[in-house]
Amino acid sequence: MGALGERDRDAEGRARSARPRDGLGRPLPYGDPGGVARQPEGVVRAGAETVDEAQALLDAGRPFHAHEVFEDAWKSGPGSERALWRALAQ
Repeated sequence: MGALGERDRDAEGRARSARPRDGLGRPLPYGDPGGVARQPEGVVRAGAETVDEAQALLDAGRPFHAHEVFEDAWKSGPGSERALWRALAQ
């Protein structure tokens, strides 16, 4: 994180948290080596692929990562499906 009060930002200037997270998505202290890799953001998947990926993550005990998969579908899917993906992400 930058100076006091500043947020971590990605290359496009969107707010992002650089703090590592545990397998359940809970933030860990900066620099904690116990964090797990984040789910890639902005991946566009077909509906069945989204459900399969999210279910595999849930089965692996990674609900936060499954949430991120559903959030990608919510943000990138057709308007007629967004309410469904948003509900699953929540």
